[in-house]
Amino acid sequence: MAKIGFIGLGVMGGAMARNLAGAGYDVTAYDLDDDAVSAVVDAGATGASTSEAAVAGAEVVFLSLPSPDVVTAVVDDIEDSLEAGAVLVDLTTSTPETTNEVADRLSNRDVDVLGAPVSGGASGAEAATLTIMAGGDRAVYDVCEELFEAIGTDVYYVGSQPGHGHAVKLLNNYLSFTALLASSEAVILGTAAGLDPEILVDVFSVSSGRNSATQDKIPNQVLTGEYDNGFKLSLMEKDMHLLSEFSDDQDVPLLIAETIETLITYTRLREGGDGDMTRTYDLLESLMRP
Repeated sequence: MAKIGFIGLGVMGGAMARNLAGAGYDVTAYDLDDDAVSAVVDAGATGASTSEAAVAGAEVVFLSLPSPDVVTAVVDDIEDSLEAGAVLVDLTTSTPETTNEVADRLSNRDVDVLGAPVSGGASGAEAATLTIMAGGDRAVYDVCEELFEAIGTDVYYVGSQPGHGHAVKLLNNYLSFTALLASSEAVILGTAAGLDPEILVDVFSVSSGRNSATQDKIPNQVLTGEYDNGFKLSLMEKDMHLLSEFSDDQDVPLLIAETIETLITYTRLREGGDGDMTRTYDLLESLMRP
C-alpha cells in the first residue's frame, strides 16, 4: 500500500482522506484546523503538525485546498520536503495554468504532478462516489488509479497535461451553474403562469431539459426550503472567476458566462458568501416577480 500525505481536510478533503485511510492506505494528514486532523486520525490516519511533516517520505501527496493561490503557497512550503519520485495530486478546483506551473517547478525535483479535481459534493466525498477528472502523464495516472477508486466511482483520464483535469472541472461547474440559473428561470416563469413547480421539475427531469438542477437542486433544496446543497456562494463566485481566467488564457470568450457571474455575485452580496448556491433561485425570483 502506498504511503500517502494529505494536506487540506475541509468538507471535501477530510472525507477523501478518511476514505483513503479506511481503504487501508497509510495516510499522514495535515490541516490548519486541529479538529479536522483529529477527525481523520479517528478514521485511521496519522496526524501531522506541519505540511512538511505530512509529505515526508510520502509516495503520493494529495492537496485539497481552497484556491490556486493556496496551492502555490503550500507547494512553496513542501517543495523541499517532497521525495524524488513522488507524485503530487492536486484535487483543488484550480486553474490549468497554476497546475501546469506547479508541474514545471516540481519536475526539477523529479516529482510528477496530476491535476485531479473532483465533482460530487460533500455527499459524494463522504460516500466515496465522486467523479474524478485527472490530467497528466498517463503512466503516472495508471499508478494512482487505485487510489482514485478509493474516493470515487467515476474516474476519468482526461488529458496529457496536468492542467487538463482542472480545465474539465471548471467547464463542468460552468454547466452546472448555468443549468441552475436557467432551470430556476423556467420554474419561476411556469409557476407565475399557474403551473405546479413540483410537476414542472418532474417533467423536466425525464425530458430533454433534464439536468442536475431539475433532478436535485430545485426539487430537493429550493422547493423544500432546505437550501443546503453544500456548495457556498463564495465558492460558486470563485469558480466563475477562475473560469474567466481560463477563458482569457485561451483567448476564447464565453458569451453567457459574464451574465452568470454577475447574477452569482448579486446573490452573494444579498445572501452572504456562506449562503448556499441554490439561493440564486431566490435572487431570480425577486428580479422576475418583484
